[in-house]
Amino acid sequence: MSDTHVSEAPRIRLSDISTALSTQSRVIWALILRETKTRYGEHKLGFLWAVLEPLIMVAVFVGIFASIRSDSPGGMPLVLFMLVGIVPFHLFRDTMGQMQGAIAQNKSLFAFPQVTTFDVIIARGILEILLLSGVFIMLLVGMDIAGYSVNIERPLGVLAACGLLSLIGMGMGFAFASISPLVPSMRQISGAVLGRPLFLGSGIFFIADSVPGPVREYLLLNPLMHILELLRSAFFYEFESAHGDWGYATTWSLCVFAFGLLIHQAMRRKAIVGI
Repeated sequence: MSDTHVSEAPRIRLSDISTALSTQSRVIWALILRETKTRYGEHKLGFLWAVLEPLIMVAVFVGIFASIRSDSPGGMPLVLFMLVGIVPFHLFRDTMGQMQGAIAQNKSLFAFPQVTTFDVIIARGILEILLLSGVFIMLLVGMDIAGYSVNIERPLGVLAACGLLSLIGMGMGFAFASISPLVPSMRQISGAVLGRPLFLGSGIFFIADSVPGPVREYLLLNPLMHILELLRSAFFYEFESAHGDWGYATTWSLCVFAFGLLIHQAMRRKAIVGI
């Protein structure tokens, strides 16, 4: 009777995992440096504009808001109220927008076997999050120096809310980056559907209590509205939202991020072919 030989599955060693992670980390870091040089290397005012753009937006909307009404929303200082709404919202919108073109705009890099679609997409997302986080901190410090009292009630809460905004932006970024090479008009569609409507309807310029009940219930289906309410609750001593729900916001953020990764996993090969 002949012996039956059963081939053993190859064992995955921790050292192999560590080496793979180390290699991927170096690739992503190199892509971040390349992206930074591409976007800002030839423009000396590039980083300065990254700070000036949200500052100008805050100034414009503060002027509009102040001309319409004299009171501050929820008792919060108007300038800081706008700043804490506009800049964190860009953690979602700009992260999504920058990641969306990652595959189509880096097609030459896929000639290198070490570079994957995941690497080029995540590199753009990380760079945008780091940049906007730095801009947010710089503007807050600047406001404090300018005479506005910047006292953050719960810094960890602010950090958590910004993390949720970034997570949703990255999830949508992964999904759109994987679909855009196959559907070139996706960038315009996403901008029309998720750009201005969410900018106006996510609570950047108002708080939930200032909206009539039926409209408020509809707006609170938007997780970004919850996150901005939670963010301002954590930031300001003067304000505590009765409507922001950490469970709802966190569930949405994790689901959107997982959905984005799932779409990328399913479409990554077709996306490269479709470039």
